[in-house]
Amino acid sequence: MYKNTVAIFLLLFALNSCTQQQSKNDSERKTFNIPIVIQEQTKDTVELFKYDALSEVWFKFYGKYKFTDTLKLAENHKRYTTYREDYIHEYWRPAEKDTLTTDGFQIFPDYKTTIYHKEDYLKRGNYYFPVYVVNETSRTKVFTAKDSYVFGVQEAIDTNEWHLWRPIESRGSDFCGNGYWGLKIHPREFIMFLVPKYDGKEKQRMRIRLQIGESIYISQSYEGTFNRKQFEIKKKSWMDNTLKEDKASMIKGLFYGATPKGYD
Repeated sequence: MYKNTVAIFLLLFALNSCTQQQSKNDSERKTFNIPIVIQEQTKDTVELFKYDALSEVWFKFYGKYKFTDTLKLAENHKRYTTYREDYIHEYWRPAEKDTLTTDGFQIFPDYKTTIYHKEDYLKRGNYYFPVYVVNETSRTKVFTAKDSYVFGVQEAIDTNEWHLWRPIESRGSDFCGNGYWGLKIHPREFIMFLVPKYDGKEKQRMRIRLQIGESIYISQSYEGTFNRKQFEIKKKSWMDNTLKEDKASMIKGLFYGATPKGYD
């Protein structure tokens, strides 16, 4: 009996020590590692996005976290998370005297991981992959977004046009000037947002073009799938007409500096 009690005590002590050591390692870790994402199974119907032309998108903000090896996502993940001390209401870009900056982040797309998400008003969900905006510096940075959305588009290599990078998405339609916000990202913290996964026969290098305040980031490439028609903007659409009228402004505002196919 005594031996069994001692053995159990030693086992519990070892497990507790491991847990404490893991927590300590997470809190002291300076280098970001892409976490393993664990998500509950869903009973909803979930599918890849399907488009036959360039589409308007909003990347979905999905929270701020400290460096960790594992992220557990609940099925009804709360997207509209506020962080009290770190949340900055109606904020778009740093002021001249602001000590916070939007530079120095690192961008890590994880296309190999699939996450499902369904808007409350839709019958079906869709597949996404996570992208991480990481602060490995020693200074607090500021991340900017609007409502529950992040500013960015996916680009892909157009093998029919000298292997140029072209956007397959544009910024989503938005008729409200309110809802911009900032979020302080302290050292060893990161943002996660979700990016659409597409159905299609084209399998090619892709990347993220992201705007944070006035800073433009371009991620490393990843191999993704899409429909080649997603390079194309429908003729005589409002986007086509506006691009022809004011190309420079539209490229900056809708594509974050990327030039869509056919509008060089």
